[in-house]
Amino acid sequence: MQYILSSQGIRIHQEPASFAARLAAFSIDFILMGIAWSVLFATYGAGLLSGMNNVMAIILVILIPYLYPLISETVASGQTLGKKLLHIRVVDLEGGGPKISAFILRWLILPLDVFGSAGIGPLCVFFTKHQQRLGDLVAGTWVVRTQEYEKVDFSSLVAEEG
Repeated sequence: MQYILSSQGIRIHQEPASFAARLAAFSIDFILMGIAWSVLFATYGAGLLSGMNNVMAIILVILIPYLYPLISETVASGQTLGKKLLHIRVVDLEGGGPKISAFILRWLILPLDVFGSAGIGPLCVFFTKHQQRLGDLVAGTWVVRTQEYEKVDFSSLVAEEG
């Protein structure tokens, strides 16, 4: 259990996402990207091979699946579909929503974390205070477990007092 100190001096409880949850979310997202890429390539890939509509084919077959993590985390409050399914999300070091620049930095470092760091990227998760990968360290973010809160129906409380 870890606490962060907000800029207003409030201690906020945040629990880092486990390495297993992060790996499972990445795996789900990787499978989804693979399915999306297969569908897009089956639909538009012939355009790449035949020279017809190359720009559209390149955008749909290569860029969209590659941009998936950046787009989904940016528009879905720090969550890809895999992260949402596993109840984890990306936050800044104060526990709030990261700026777009932080999402871009995480996304730019992702290939290094996954393929180019000789295992250093994933190992950082085990040796940093907030269990951060290289992209998180550069971007000033970390991945936390989301908390499910019990919803309170305030209308019934008001009705009882009236």
